[in-house]
Amino acid sequence: MFKKHLEEVYGSIKLIDIEERFDIYFSRFFGLYFAKIGRYYKLTPTQVSLVSLFVGVVGGILLYYQNDVWIVGTGSFLIVLAGVLDSSDGQLARMTGQSSDLGRIIDGVIDNFVFVAVYLGGSFFFLDSYGWWIFGLAAAAGYTQSLKSALYEFYKSEYLQLVGKTTTGHIPLSVDEIEPGGKKWYHKFLHVVYKDYTAKQLAYTTRTKEWRKTAIELSQDEQTSDTFDSNYRKLNNPLLTWWALVCGTNTHRTAAIVFAMMARFDLFLWASTIWTIALIPISISQKIRDRKLLEAFEKN
Repeated sequence: MFKKHLEEVYGSIKLIDIEERFDIYFSRFFGLYFAKIGRYYKLTPTQVSLVSLFVGVVGGILLYYQNDVWIVGTGSFLIVLAGVLDSSDGQLARMTGQSSDLGRIIDGVIDNFVFVAVYLGGSFFFLDSYGWWIFGLAAAAGYTQSLKSALYEFYKSEYLQLVGKTTTGHIPLSVDEIEPGGKKWYHKFLHVVYKDYTAKQLAYTTRTKEWRKTAIELSQDEQTSDTFDSNYRKLNNPLLTWWALVCGTNTHRTAAIVFAMMARFDLFLWASTIWTIALIPISISQKIRDRKLLEAFEKN
């Protein structure tokens, strides 16, 4: 049964190259069970996302009680569970044919709300020690995490589009390409959020619009596609691991829980802000690899 379930997990993955091992053997592994439950009860992916939001926000609030290890432990469990449910909504969407760009945006927004609860809950515990400055530190840590997450998702999406040959999660060349998904108030809200998120990605990525256009053409051309895929994998797969370690949600979630369990969530805020410096060498390496990728085709 374990082997069969794991095979189903692998079958639900769009492209194994971009998956973190933690997600494969934990988040997606257990998330598939919840996806099956959701399908049985005819739940929509958005409904599962909302459950994830509620569970994660409650977990984040409980981080306020860092003087009680059992309460913090419960909060940590709920935060981890929210991460699993966050994985299951996407799996449910693919199982029931309900995948959409709107669902992906909602999923990202909910994930941000959960982390806002985590940052606020963990920071309030230190209000007496730091004063209101603790929320300035939390804002800095939250912003840098948002930036890191945006960049990581950018390179994952690019990898999926160029190598996986799919437009799912495609990042437009310009924010001007983003159209509202509807006329209702929440469509307008999500439109603004998505444009802001995409603008952040395009502003800080090392890839220019011209580089991306050329890469798309090479990946889609029958004469160059196979060679491009092979070279892209060789150059980008190892670096994607570093993007995950420095910028990934799993890294931040785990670190937040560990520091909260030690009643030192303030140190997590400092650490999360400071390790943003690691973006510099990774971005430089990314730029060098991207240049090498296209140079190989220019010579031919």
